Formats: sequence, C-alpha cells, structure tokens
Amino acid sequence: MAKYDGLSTAEISASISENLSSYEAARSGFFILVVDGLDDLLKPDYKGEAENAEDSDKIKKAQETLKLSVTKCPVPHFEIATNEYRRGNDVVKFAGVPTWNGGTITVADYVGLDTKSLLMSWLYKAYNPHTRKGGRMKDYKKTATLCEYTQDYELIRTWTIEGMFITKITEDDFDKENDGPRKLNVEFVFDRATVDLPDEE
Repeated sequence: MAKYDGLSTAEISASISENLSSYEAARSGFFILVVDGLDDLLKPDYKGEAENAEDSDKIKKAQETLKLSVTKCPVPHFEIATNEYRRGNDVVKFAGVPTWNGGTITVADYVGLDTKSLLMSWLYKAYNPHTRKGGRMKDYKKTATLCEYTQDYELIRTWTIEGMFITKITEDDFDKENDGPRKLNVEFVFDRATVDLPDEE
C-alpha cells in the first residue's frame, strides 16, 4: 500500500473523512473587484478640456458602481516562458520571462448606475475619440484589488492587480426576441499581480 509522509492512503482517507467539518468548498460567486483611481472620470460625451470640467460633467461614485456591477472576473495568473541551454546532446530547460495574461470581466449594465459610461470613460483615458488623442499611462493604468470571500463574507485572500487598463468593450446586441439582462464584456491587461492572505488572529 502506498504511503505518503508515513501514512498509508487508507489512513489519509480516514483522516480527511473525520475532518470534513473543518473544510469548506470555495465558492465562485463571493468576490468583489475594487478599482482605485476612478474619481477623475468624465462623462464620455464631454468634449472639453479636463481642467474646465464642472461637477455635472463628472461620473459620481465610479468605484462603488463598478464594484456592484461586476458579475464575473478571472483570477490573475502568470505563465513563465521556457528557455533552453544546449550542451552537446543534452538540453537543460530554465525559467524565462514571466507573462501576466489579461482577461475579460463581465459587467451587468444597470440602468441608474451609469456603468457603461464609466467603462467608456476609463477606456477614453487611453484614447479619446472626441479629441483623437492618446492618453498617458499615469491616467489610464489603475491598481485594482480582487477580494475572495466565504459565503458568510469572511475574507479568504486578495489579489493586488497593478497597471490594469481596458483594451476593449463589447456588449450584447439589442434583441426584442430575447429581452434579457444586458451585459458588457470588458477586456483588460495588467502588468503584474500578487496574492495576499488575511492576517491570522
């Protein structure tokens, strides 16, 4: 019988069964995404200079709106390129440059929350179709925090996502024969992400 760390597989199985009450399945629906630095967003139909904008031209509570609207979010991970060193007939592999993959966030389009406007305004930070000017990284790249919870909202872990920005927004078609809730798909990239665990008491 196979053994791991001195325990047989039967002993391990019995131990797991006896301690099932100590475990809880992680749930996919208990999370929030918080994006910092959205307090300077202007409405997407504003055509003037930012310094001349009035309060009525600004999007209110953008961070809270996005936090309430995100219904699906990928977990940030990276992959490491593989390099090879050849010596005679032998090949030795070693780690290369890491690449952080982006993803797509699904966002519910709630009437009254102006979710679509804030996403368009964030995208306009990188390129504004009114002025036909590109933006600066300090304006369109944001820091986000992805928080995972248990179903009774005890924090499990958080990811800090750095250099995040939108590259594309798509949305459901208008369709009178399928009058369901409208959703936005927001493609994004980022520079890096780190995971943190809550402090143990």
